[in-house]
Amino acid sequence: MAELPEMNPGPVCRLDLEGRITLANRAARVLFGDDLVGRSWLTASPGRIAELWSDVVAGCEGLQYEAEVGDRTYVFSLSHLADSDAVFVYGSDITALKRAERVVAEMARFPEMNPGPVCRLDRDGIIVLGNRAARQLFADETLVGKRWLDLCPGMTAAVWQQILAAPDTVLHEARVNGREIVFTHTPGTGAEHVFVYGTDITEQKVAERALQQSEKMATLGTLAAGVAHELNNPAAAAQRAADHLRERFAQLQAAELQLARLHLSDDQWSRLRIEHARVLERIGCACTLDPVARSDRETEIGEWLEQRGVDGAWDLAPAFVDMEYDPTALAALTDGLGAQPAAVIVTWLARTYPVYSLLDEIRHGAGRIAEIVGALKAYSYVGQAPVQLVDVNQGLRHTLIILRAKLKQGVQVVQELADDLPRIQAYGSELNQVWTNLIDNAVDAMDGNGKLAVRTASDGAWITVQIEDSGSGIAPELQQRVYDAFFTTKPMGKGTGLGLHTVYNIVHRKHGGRIELESRPGRTRFTVRLPVQQSPAGQ
Repeated sequence: MAELPEMNPGPVCRLDLEGRITLANRAARVLFGDDLVGRSWLTASPGRIAELWSDVVAGCEGLQYEAEVGDRTYVFSLSHLADSDAVFVYGSDITALKRAERVVAEMARFPEMNPGPVCRLDRDGIIVLGNRAARQLFADETLVGKRWLDLCPGMTAAVWQQILAAPDTVLHEARVNGREIVFTHTPGTGAEHVFVYGTDITEQKVAERALQQSEKMATLGTLAAGVAHELNNPAAAAQRAADHLRERFAQLQAAELQLARLHLSDDQWSRLRIEHARVLERIGCACTLDPVARSDRETEIGEWLEQRGVDGAWDLAPAFVDMEYDPTALAALTDGLGAQPAAVIVTWLARTYPVYSLLDEIRHGAGRIAEIVGALKAYSYVGQAPVQLVDVNQGLRHTLIILRAKLKQGVQVVQELADDLPRIQAYGSELNQVWTNLIDNAVDAMDGNGKLAVRTASDGAWITVQIEDSGSGIAPELQQRVYDAFFTTKPMGKGTGLGLHTVYNIVHRKHGGRIELESRPGRTRFTVRLPVQQSPAGQ
């Protein structure tokens, strides 16, 4: 019994019934000082010993109290031996235990302290803990016991299994009650629970959408300028032809009045109809003569007409060259006619050709305008359902027409479009946005000069679209970042870094497709694969 206190690693003291210390082991003396014996335990020890002392003297059992001694925490147990005037005090250092309890308490309070939604789920996806932010987000005060697959939009059994099997955290983006949330799922290795931490990215998404809209407007402005340029050329040509037509038509009417006064035989009228048909056949046909030969021919015809007293001979000569007449053919045409009838006939014939040529110019100009407007309407899918059967080849052709002004700078376009490409269920206007971004980037990468290849193919379940350019390429260390939002390799002011990010979202998230990049100097190829049977996400 005398040796027992010294053997105990914790402080041990023996007190009399007045609380004076009569015995103290080494651990007690180290803790409270070497002069411990003779002092009162009620003043030497902090804590609530004074409140308990009457119960100790009365022999109550199981009395304990905690006390902070320096930077350590102790629990002291008091034992009054029956029929004895001795009270034993045994101290145990519980500093580590108290620290652990505080950590556990803080961990328990952590979800409520977190401003974002936090949930703890079991491996079946049942919520066993949800903090206030989570309950507010889902508008459910009884969150515990609910299935995560029922609460979280887009969460499926397959995704949940991926989360459970993942060695690291898994992100899942969802829209919950008007808020855009990224949920980070953290399954512990072999743990029974999965922690879910939510981050509200609504403001970021709003800013991103605003910037995307700004980029769309900038792209639309560029496309509008290109389309306006494309429309201006045929429109100006048609207007110019219409202005000239008024004068030429007046000249033709005058020539026809002169022709009507001639008394021609049926045979002569028949010959004129044949020549008139010859004029119509030549409309729109380019002259095959080189500039020098053409000049010589005009001189020959002009002299022939002038010798026969035809008014405006040198004005009429170019029309006869375009119609592939020469002096011999004109002589055969006027054979047997007098000088005055011959002059009237050749004048009428020469005045007919420019009128029909100008009409043909107007027709081509109007047709070109109609083609551009039709391509623009088809490109934007105006007045059509957002999801429909889409002809990808047609969408690519329309995109190339819309971008023709940019491609004219010096880009050679090669189209290798599969004839048997099936139509797919898709968002047509958004796919055209994909083609526009990829082709526009390709032209920029070539600095407006190079070769652009557009290819399509089908293997039954998927269709493949390739956009390839002969530009300088993308460095290997940058290829993994090209789809990141706001990342761009273009100079300041020429790109926002959302073009390929938008392309990725349209292809992957909206259509369940894939996009791949291969790049080296002289060849960069984006390959887009889209499912034929699978409907777009969100349909």
